[in-house]
Amino acid sequence: MEQITNLEEFSKTLENIKYGWLDINKNIYYTDEKGFKKKYTLSTPEEVLSNQVGTCYDLVELERHELKNLNIKANSYFMIYYESKRNYNHTFLVYEANEKFYWVEYALEHYRGIHEYDSLFDLLTSAREEFKKSYGIKYMDLDYLCIYKYKKPKFHIGLKDFIKHCENGENVII
Repeated sequence: MEQITNLEEFSKTLENIKYGWLDINKNIYYTDEKGFKKKYTLSTPEEVLSNQVGTCYDLVELERHELKNLNIKANSYFMIYYESKRNYNHTFLVYEANEKFYWVEYALEHYRGIHEYDSLFDLLTSAREEFKKSYGIKYMDLDYLCIYKYKKPKFHIGLKDFIKHCENGENVII
């Protein structure tokens, strides 16, 4: 894997990756509807780069890997809305620099990029609103929304194990 040397290269690399996923048999899909819950497996950063495809879960691990190589400490967040019959969730990466907070987002098409905030609270509040917009949730009962700060998971785990891993992280209240 070629070494990225700055945030500009980092952004350009991420911009070229399409939303999609790799299954347990190494097949690539560009929608998360058919078979995703049973066949999804968390890709390694190398797999995301070579296949040029990833979900928010996969992209966060690529982002974590690349930012670590740039000596930038980052935290991963998992947002999940339990009220719905459908499993609405999203992961994203955050880092802090120069007394600002940065949301790294390359899975949500309408919000791709690195976004700057004055506080973690402002960032997480904005993430919640983009989450709502992304899933078309008109009214969100915040009692059913949880945000977890989670550590790096094992690669090639399935969706259920990935979600369980994230839910074992630190519950963040905003």
